[in-house]
Amino acid sequence: MQSGQPEIETRLISSRVFERITMNSPRPVRTQDLANIIAMVSEVFAEYGLVLDAAIDEPRLLEADTYFRGSGGEFWVVEIDGAIRATGAVYLHPGAGELKSLYVHPTLRRRGVGRQLTQMAIDRARAAGKPRMILWTDTRFRDAHRLYRNMGFREFGLRVLDDSHDSTEFGFEMNLERESA
Repeated sequence: MQSGQPEIETRLISSRVFERITMNSPRPVRTQDLANIIAMVSEVFAEYGLVLDAAIDEPRLLEADTYFRGSGGEFWVVEIDGAIRATGAVYLHPGAGELKSLYVHPTLRRRGVGRQLTQMAIDRARAAGKPRMILWTDTRFRDAHRLYRNMGFREFGLRVLDDSHDSTEFGFEMNLERESA
């Protein structure tokens, strides 16, 4: 996808009906996106029988327009026909970039959107000179685990959160330092 140019996708809905959607390239979050982000992430949580309490489960979503930029990172959204349908962010710690808030609406999964957002986060961390990329992902998000492994991440840990679901997460990491020839 070219930056700023919407991609028109025709999607088969049934044997005879097609739906056309306009999908813009990922763009930086704007303050007016925050409510739509919460709505989309709530839909993703509902797939797993969970109810999103953003203040407890994902407090950074409530300040996505400022929090990540404060570290030198960024929060991106993918918008389709006026609705936010995917998010991804990178937070830059002193020794690593951290992929955060990668959520892809079920209608966009397996279309490269999650991969694109993850690569954007990796590129931002690498450009900032970070030697490694880390992320934590709920143990229930198996499609995401497959994506991370396919992109070269390796699992490194497990943690239990003090969130509204007592979630357990896998840690993944990737070395960002280029091998010298």
